[in-house]
Amino acid sequence: MTAPAVILSRPQMGENIGSAARAMKNFGLSDLRLIAPQCEWPNDRAMILASGAGDIIQAARVYPTAAEAMADIQMLLATTARGRDVLREILTPEAAARRLRAATSQGLKTAILFGSERAGLDNDEMSLAEAAITIPTSQFPSLNLGQAVLLLGYEWLQSADATPPSRTRKTQALPSSRADLIGLFEHLERELDAAQFFFPPEKKEAMVRNVRAMILRSHLSDQETRTIRGMIVALTKNKYRGKPR
Repeated sequence: MTAPAVILSRPQMGENIGSAARAMKNFGLSDLRLIAPQCEWPNDRAMILASGAGDIIQAARVYPTAAEAMADIQMLLATTARGRDVLREILTPEAAARRLRAATSQGLKTAILFGSERAGLDNDEMSLAEAAITIPTSQFPSLNLGQAVLLLGYEWLQSADATPPSRTRKTQALPSSRADLIGLFEHLERELDAAQFFFPPEKKEAMVRNVRAMILRSHLSDQETRTIRGMIVALTKNKYRGKPR
């Protein structure tokens, strides 16, 4: 599967090209194409701002016209921040990423077209795209070129990402041994007994089993088991001072 190309039309600042390349690197995009850049090219500022994505800058291809830059592209989506007179389908970044993902899974070459910092895309360039992409904003609709590439790149990666929405970071700590867990059980049960937690007495055995089951479901590490025992000591060390145990 080939990721979409990123085509920048008449970019004006090397810094923005570098920021776009860095965003591409973050999200699995590598094919950078420039249409008639308005800045000097190659550009030292672009290489500096790429910060780790210098390979994308070095491999970027420059074309004199939009038609040449997208000659091999079979699906083109174009970003815009404003409405157009021509009736056209307008996609959110999320919907655009899903469409691009479906097209690339079928072996099609795809691309996202971004306009210049000053004026965006002209009507002729927009007319070459199947659909437009508009990034929802709160008030001010215009985004920095690098920001726009980053947002579309993020949605592209998300469209195939299997990362769960919530997870707990796993550590390399060893799980508790049975001996450590039994020591914790006995320590906790002894203190709970002294505090008269097990009431009524005839239900003590069932309550002990429930407490142990609750602890076992937590899959404590050896460090966590030691920490809990330390907490029990800290909570009870002064409670019975001077009193028979």
